[in-house]
Amino acid sequence: MILLEVILAGLLLSLATGGSLRNLVHEQLKAEWVLLLLLPTQLAWPAISERLGLDCALSIIVWLLMMAGLAVTLMLNARRQWMLAFAALGIAMNILVIGANQAMPVSIKAASEIGATRPVFRDALDTDCLHEEMTDSTVLTALADVVAVPGPEWQRGVLSVGDMLLALGLAGWMYSAAKCRRSV
Repeated sequence: MILLEVILAGLLLSLATGGSLRNLVHEQLKAEWVLLLLLPTQLAWPAISERLGLDCALSIIVWLLMMAGLAVTLMLNARRQWMLAFAALGIAMNILVIGANQAMPVSIKAASEIGATRPVFRDALDTDCLHEEMTDSTVLTALADVVAVPGPEWQRGVLSVGDMLLALGLAGWMYSAAKCRRSV
């Protein structure tokens, strides 16, 4: 949810400073179909994986492959839209920490800062094989979900540095794309 909010904020800021939705029509990305397919699928993957009854190892491999596809596609477009490199770097950071730990580690301390109680949070992690509780054996903890984002219950969460770079890169791209018309 936070990712979508940040992207929307980039668009709204662009519109408030003279941007136009019409300019988005002129924004052409290489392999944009990959983004249109993989971004929503990757975001919904935990629910899809559970519904398909996939075991955790396979689910994580598919998730990492989707994320790698997104990162490569964003980098293909970064030369023209440099903010997309931030988004690709964010995804790459998430791939690194997830691959090293076989799931995205989540800080219980950060979760408690936004009001998540340990038993409820622990139950949620037990049903989601794509995330795990951060422990002493977790590697690359600085890249894990350690940043508490406060707010209303429906909006708050725990993010990684990679999540923040992804969100800021996509918001910056949205701002730029709505701000100026590009020649084809």
